[in-house]
Amino acid sequence: MSVRSRLVVFATVVFVTVASVGAAGLVTNQGMTAQPTVDQQQFQPSAIDAPTVDRSGTISYDDDGESKTIVIDVAHSNDVAEEDLEPVVSALTANGHSVQYLEASDEFDRDPAARLNETLRGADALIVVEPGTRYTAEEAAGVSAFADAGGRVLFAAGPDSGGLGGLLGLLGGTQPTGDEFAAVTSPVGIAYDTGYLYNMEEYANNFQSIYATPSTDSALTDGVDRVVFDGPTPVVTDGQTLLTTLEGTEHSETRETGAYGVLARSGNVIAVGDPGFMSSTNYNRADNDVLIGNILKFLVTGEKVSGVPEETSAERDTGVKAKSSPPRMPST
Repeated sequence: MSVRSRLVVFATVVFVTVASVGAAGLVTNQGMTAQPTVDQQQFQPSAIDAPTVDRSGTISYDDDGESKTIVIDVAHSNDVAEEDLEPVVSALTANGHSVQYLEASDEFDRDPAARLNETLRGADALIVVEPGTRYTAEEAAGVSAFADAGGRVLFAAGPDSGGLGGLLGLLGGTQPTGDEFAAVTSPVGIAYDTGYLYNMEEYANNFQSIYATPSTDSALTDGVDRVVFDGPTPVVTDGQTLLTTLEGTEHSETRETGAYGVLARSGNVIAVGDPGFMSSTNYNRADNDVLIGNILKFLVTGEKVSGVPEETSAERDTGVKAKSSPPRMPST
């Protein structure tokens, strides 16, 4: 099934689920309806698996020694703080690479595609985490051109709790991660599902803290036995699915049980269904550090053609490039 077809299926599932779940947890003039309940035992660490989750790892990787520029996009109302990516930024800069943040600005607001394209022309890799606003068609075209020209891209997003927070947010109605991402991920052969994944039988700390293992031999999964993701969103692709959850994993919206893809690659683009695995609290769980190291090596070993993406017509006409300020460097 193509990514386009799967997106249609996802949209149908979301509509049906929202209609049913939305009615199940609201206060009506007949009173409060019952919320789903979860056995308290499921909040306890797995007696078999929890002690085996190692936390001694450190992020390391080998590259070709050439300094590369990695841009982190925070110009699309991204739900990520600088400290959330501290392990990633530290590992990149320690190896001599440059990290920049693309932020919203007056220039960006006037012509976001021109600002994005200008930044990507001087970059080798792009990281996009949890966007809150949709990419325009011109922006998406710029990212696609960047990847086609050898630029490496990492997409990372998980389910949105809809502002309720905690378990109630996850049970009460997750918002479609793919809504903000679809415009930029679909052209490169990747789609995010809605909802989150959990496993009642085999888990790390609780039923949402689940394992994923390699589904194919790949440089991105080299040395990885299993990683720990927290309530990841399924990811599908027309390319390679690299990590899948264990059999017995359940989908929060369909309740279907199986193994789901949570890390995928399509050409020069990879997508993961849980950005939190890179955070300072999770990067060294199980083989998360090994996976992160492989991802960073992927990002900095591409060979991008210079001058791509090309200037947009508006960029040429208005001279945004000459007026715009450079992306911000990470704080130290």
